[in-house]
Amino acid sequence: MHKRHPTLAGGQWHAFNPTHLALQLIAVPLLIIASLLIVSGTLNRDLADISLGIIAVFASLGLLRHPY
Repeated sequence: MHKRHPTLAGGQWHAFNPTHLALQLIAVPLLIIASLLIVSGTLNRDLADISLGIIAVFASLGLLRHPY
């Protein structure tokens, strides 16, 4: 078990990882854009937009699962 920090803020700074934050700053907007591409492709019946959106969703989820 991990040793508890006397303050909540100390525990939060102990778990802070800038690499994980950078990956989230890339992956979250990519996921939003991918979702919009899928919706737009569905409404316009454009298979290219739907497929690009699905590829972008998998890329975003892959970045979020990356073991920093």
